[in-house]
Amino acid sequence: MPLVKIEIRTGKPIEYRQSLMESLREAFADALQTPEAALWIRLCERKEENFPVPSGRSGDAVLIEVSLMPGRSVELKGALYRAIVACLARNAGVRPEDVCIVLYEPPAENWAEHGEMFAPSR
Repeated sequence: MPLVKIEIRTGKPIEYRQSLMESLREAFADALQTPEAALWIRLCERKEENFPVPSGRSGDAVLIEVSLMPGRSVELKGALYRAIVACLARNAGVRPEDVCIVLYEPPAENWAEHGEMFAPSR
């Protein structure tokens, strides 16, 4: 049940925003075999004054925060990062230099569905 938050500056067309979300769905399916029904994706838009970007990045910078349950190898995480960047470049025209990804791994006991603590046997 990955949770993904995409942050961009406001003002992009709906087609572009949808392309970003579809790119993430594709990357998770390719790299982690995540079923679409298990993937939560949120796209948050920020005003320019509320989303300053570091030097070397353009106004098209994309910040991605991913929360996953622990247990994936460093190699699998690297494959996910590469898939995200490749899908964003191919589908939405995002430069690799404009992508920043942060992955969080809260322990399984910090996840719940339907008001119940996550059970690994699901």
